[in-house]
Amino acid sequence: MTELHPLLISYYDEIDPPKRYAYLKEYAEAVGSGMSPADVYRIDLFNARHSNSNAKSIFGIFGKSKSPGSRAGSGNDSSLPNPPGELDVFLRELLVMLTIYKNGSPFPKKNSKDVLTCLSTLRVDDRPSRDKDCEEVLYLELRNAIKRYFSTCQDYTYGRKLLGLGIAKPEERERLRCFDTWGFSFGLARFLDLTEEMELICRAANDEYCASVDGAESLEFVYKKFGGTEKKR
Repeated sequence: MTELHPLLISYYDEIDPPKRYAYLKEYAEAVGSGMSPADVYRIDLFNARHSNSNAKSIFGIFGKSKSPGSRAGSGNDSSLPNPPGELDVFLRELLVMLTIYKNGSPFPKKNSKDVLTCLSTLRVDDRPSRDKDCEEVLYLELRNAIKRYFSTCQDYTYGRKLLGLGIAKPEERERLRCFDTWGFSFGLARFLDLTEEMELICRAANDEYCASVDGAESLEFVYKKFGGTEKKR
């Protein structure tokens, strides 16, 4: 993996959008005219992930998002990131994919189509398939989105049971976090036979999960240790 500038290390370690914006803006200003295609894609991902407009998700829920990569009407220098809106499109797409895995359509083709739409939203465009450096940028952004998702799993309301009245114990929340992470990555990829298309998000999910659990061999290992099984078609 390419060695990252200290500002980018802070950028990918941070999950608060305004703070991430500050790091990325400072980095872009420092690089100036020396910005690489991967740097341009990095900014486009941030803008697509955190900009708000009228485009809805495939379910018409989880809020709205701006068209991928669009800076129209921002009034900003195109070499700099736009200030973030309230919505995190990447986090939304993870939740959409988790919903498809848990409660998707009874028609596999529709589920596959919806997942591919989610993946297209996350990629913004085809630069990751043409440029390894852009693929690495997308991988890092996916890991950051998954890290932000993990922060929501720490809340005591995560994993509530008994009609939302019962609070899950920490070990129960951890088991659910593992199962949910498996669900929107490896579980969904294998269930819909999309392992090639979802390779990058599976790798990001595995690496970010292992980074969050001391001694974790792999997401799959922990999933099976918790008693997880493959979902049958």
